[in-house]
Amino acid sequence: MRLANVQEIVPGQTVASDVTNLHGQVILPAGTVMELRHCKLLKAWGIGQIPVADDTTIPPISEPSGAAQADAPSALLATEEGLHPVLSEIAAVAARLGRKDTCANETSSPPSVDAAPSVAGPSGRKSYRPPWPPVSAETVAGHAKTLVSLPTIYFQVERAINHPSSSSSDIAKALRTDQGLCARLLRIANSAFYGFPQRMESVEQAIRVIGTRQLHDLVLATVVLTQFRGVDANLVTMKSFWQHSFACGIAARSLATLRRESNSEHFFVSGLLHDIGSLVLYQEFPQRAKVALETHRRDNVALDEVERAVIGCDHGQVGAALMTLWKLPESYREVAANHHNPTSSRLPSMSTAVVHIADLLVAALALGGNGEIGLPRFCAEAWDLVALPPSDLGRVAQDLLKLLDETLRLFMDK
Repeated sequence: MRLANVQEIVPGQTVASDVTNLHGQVILPAGTVMELRHCKLLKAWGIGQIPVADDTTIPPISEPSGAAQADAPSALLATEEGLHPVLSEIAAVAARLGRKDTCANETSSPPSVDAAPSVAGPSGRKSYRPPWPPVSAETVAGHAKTLVSLPTIYFQVERAINHPSSSSSDIAKALRTDQGLCARLLRIANSAFYGFPQRMESVEQAIRVIGTRQLHDLVLATVVLTQFRGVDANLVTMKSFWQHSFACGIAARSLATLRRESNSEHFFVSGLLHDIGSLVLYQEFPQRAKVALETHRRDNVALDEVERAVIGCDHGQVGAALMTLWKLPESYREVAANHHNPTSSRLPSMSTAVVHIADLLVAALALGGNGEIGLPRFCAEAWDLVALPPSDLGRVAQDLLKLLDETLRLFMDK
């Protein structure tokens, strides 16, 4: 047995022992006979070396061309419980539709700082000794003075929507105090994001057609985008971050629509905001965040795990704490806190399960990222709760790729 670089793998070589991702999940079991598709899978998970039987008599892999490359099947992925068809389908979708020029979760250049010193713990897992005391998620969120409250317009619209005698005219009146927001909402209502056959000429008409709760969620999505400035591009570029976030929102919305959920915009905003805590960490505690990112990349350990060890809290916890300060509904906070570990919640919500699956699909398609390398962990229980056929993931990916660029322009352009 020897360790072989993924670039050097030849077809027919046998995996000598289980290959796991950075979350400890088995993605290539021992005994797998290597093919080109397996190499693509390993690169997507950020794995550079694997143990193989020492056999160099077989010629190197060559890339298929043309239609054969587009139709190349995906490698089977495995969890510790065995093979899972959802992971196989996600890998197949990524092989057909994913970006060909980069690995999943594209990141900026690695931070130019030392990673946290590590030592092996009793279980063999690394433990870290950062040079500063831990901070809580509430401390990090409270440190963000400019983020503690959302713009006034959001709460004006919320009050108008929640008033028992409120009409669409009353809500429109509240919206008209921000003409830029009004114009943006009308553009969104008339875009492919909704695909309504009739053009809407007024905010009142948009409210009646879209619905008040859906409008509330769109207003929230729009005003949040104005809150973050000054994030170090060596940590994450804003383009990459928002591309990933909007892609997750669109994918979550598509999954919710396939499930016939009543308010798909709620899932869109849940996906959009799931990693918002990363921006808070990068904006308010950049040095600690740099060390966490560098340690994550050096040791190939899950980012949220490293953040808790190096900083004292992870980006999901920080996002939930910020949403508490923003007085957002509990459902948004639950998604932010548990999107990597849906079973951490006593009763996992449908929103958390949907965003968990959307996050994995978007990462496999290599659409931006929050600085994390490799694909996020997979929770089979989340898919059981979503309860859709795995084949629906291809439809979700196609819808996502069709809508993403226009949606980014609609929400982000001034």
